[in-house]
Amino acid sequence: MPRLQPNIRRTALAACALLIGAASSYADVGLPASAMQIDPFRHVQALQDIATANGGNRAAGTPGYDRSAEYIADQLRAAGYNVRFEEFTFPFFDERSPPVVAFESFTPPREALRTLASSGSGDVAAPVQAVDLGLDEEPLQTSTSGCEREDFAGFIPGHIALVRRGTCPFQTKAELAQAAGAAGLIIMNQGTGDQAGTFGGRLSTQASIPVLGVTTEVGRKLAEAAQDPSLKQVRLKVDVETGTRSTRNVLVDRGETSGSFIVVGAHLDGVAEGPGMNDNASGSAAVLETALRLAKEAGIGMPIRFAFWGAEERGLIGSRHHLDALSEDERRRIRFYINLDMVGSVNFGRFIQLSQTERTAETAGFIQAFIDHFASKNLAVEERSRNQRGFGSDDAAFAGKNIPTLGLFTGASNAKTDEHAARFDGKAGQPYDPCYHKACDTAENVDRVVLRQMTDALTQMLRGARPIMPDR
Repeated sequence: MPRLQPNIRRTALAACALLIGAASSYADVGLPASAMQIDPFRHVQALQDIATANGGNRAAGTPGYDRSAEYIADQLRAAGYNVRFEEFTFPFFDERSPPVVAFESFTPPREALRTLASSGSGDVAAPVQAVDLGLDEEPLQTSTSGCEREDFAGFIPGHIALVRRGTCPFQTKAELAQAAGAAGLIIMNQGTGDQAGTFGGRLSTQASIPVLGVTTEVGRKLAEAAQDPSLKQVRLKVDVETGTRSTRNVLVDRGETSGSFIVVGAHLDGVAEGPGMNDNASGSAAVLETALRLAKEAGIGMPIRFAFWGAEERGLIGSRHHLDALSEDERRRIRFYINLDMVGSVNFGRFIQLSQTERTAETAGFIQAFIDHFASKNLAVEERSRNQRGFGSDDAAFAGKNIPTLGLFTGASNAKTDEHAARFDGKAGQPYDPCYHKACDTAENVDRVVLRQMTDALTQMLRGARPIMPDR
C-alpha cells in the first residue's frame, strides 16, 4: 500500500479530524449489529430479476433501466426519503445486429469486433486502404494514424479507411475519413503495450459512415489485404439505430443541503450487451444499502446527496446533466464526491481510486478515513489513480467541475498482477472482472463478500462525517 508523504499525511490527518469530529481513526466507530447483518447483494439480485424480465439488459432508455430506477425509488421511499427524479434526454444508439468484416475466406470472430458508439449504419463492399499505419516500425511506436489531414493524401474516395488507434480522438479520425470520402472506417488497436485486443469507444458526434474497432490481429490481416492487388473488396457492415431518448437520475438528500454537503453516487444503467450486475448494479447496491442504513440512524452529520446516475455508459450524461443544472453557488456547496463503480469483481482488488492528479486536504482526509477503516478490519487496500482512457466514470464529471473526488473500485477487464494477487488473493494474469461489458455480467459475476466490505466501508466513513467544513 502506498504511504503518504509526511507533509501530506499531516494534512490528511488534519482533514480527517475535521471529517470525523477530531477522531484519529475509524477503527473505534462501529456499525450497529443490525446494519452489519443486511446484505447489499439483495439489491443486486433484485436488479438481476429486473434485467431478466426486460430482455436481459438495463441500458439507459430501455424498460429495464426504468424498472431499475423504480426499484431504487421504492426502496428509498420506504426508508422515509423524499425521492426526486431528474429527467433528461440523451443521444440513443443501439446495435440491431452484430457488425461484420469479411473478405475472401477470412471472417474474424464476433468478439474481435466492436462498433463505436455514434457510428453510422452501412453495408459496404469496397477495397481497404491503409492510412499511415506505421506497422513496419520495430518496435511499434505510438500511433498518429489518421490524426492529420495529410495522412489521407492520396486516399481514394469510396474505399474503406484502415487506421490505427493512437494519440488523437476517434472523432478526429472519423471526421478526416469522412472528409476524404471514405465509405467506412476501421480502427485497429494500436498493438503497443496492452493495446492489442478488442476495445470500445464513442464518437462525440454522429458519423455518416460505419465506424468499427478491431483487434490488432484483425487489423494486420486487413493491412495485408490492402496490399494485395488481386483483392477487390472487403465487406464492412454496421447495423445501428440512432435517435434521442429520455431517462432519469434518482436523487435523495439526507439532511439539509442548503449549506455544504457530500454527493455519493453510482451509475444505475448497464450496457446493452448484458444485465450489468458488477457494472454497475454492485455500485448502485452499495450506495442504496448505505442510504437505507443511514436513514435508520439518529443524527444528521454531514448532509449527503445520494445519486443514482442514468446514461453513464452513454458518456457520463446523467452526472453531467445534474452538474450543469446546478447554479454555481450550488456546485460550490458540494464539498466532495464519492463514486462507486464496479465494487463486486470476482477476482477483486480493493482500490481507493482518484480521478485527479493532485490531492486536496479533503481528498487526503477521505483517503485516510478509508485506509483506517480497512486497516481496522485487516483488509488490504491500495490507493491508485484512474486510468483516464475513454470517458472514465462519473467522478470524472465532478472532477471536471473542480470538485474533489475519489471512488471505490474492485477492478475491471485488465489482468490482475502478481503483486495484486499476493496482496488481495485471487488469480494473477486473469481479469479482475472476466465479464466486463458482456452477457455473462450476471448476479453470479458479483462477489458478495467484497461487495459487503466496500458497502460497510462507505457506510462507516459517512457515519463519521461532520458538518463543520466551511464552504469553498
